[in-house]
Amino acid sequence: MENLVSQGLPLALFGIGIVFVFLCLLVVATRVMSILTERFGPAFGVAPATQESYPAPPAQMAAIIAAVTMHRSRRRARQQAP
Repeated sequence: MENLVSQGLPLALFGIGIVFVFLCLLVVATRVMSILTERFGPAFGVAPATQESYPAPPAQMAAIIAAVTMHRSRRRARQQAP
């Protein structure tokens, strides 16, 4: 029985080490992709220069903005309640 444990311990440590190295590489790859996306990706959040470039009429945009604002206020109220 002791022989079996002495053989299994290095195998378990090797497996744990492989998983740890893989997860570290995954974190590094994710951070590198994030940096590259911020540097070379398109700029989001920039407002259109003219009213004509909006995808919807102004009344519809106002309704969308009101709905998003209402959703966010309800979400904040739920988070603060408990």
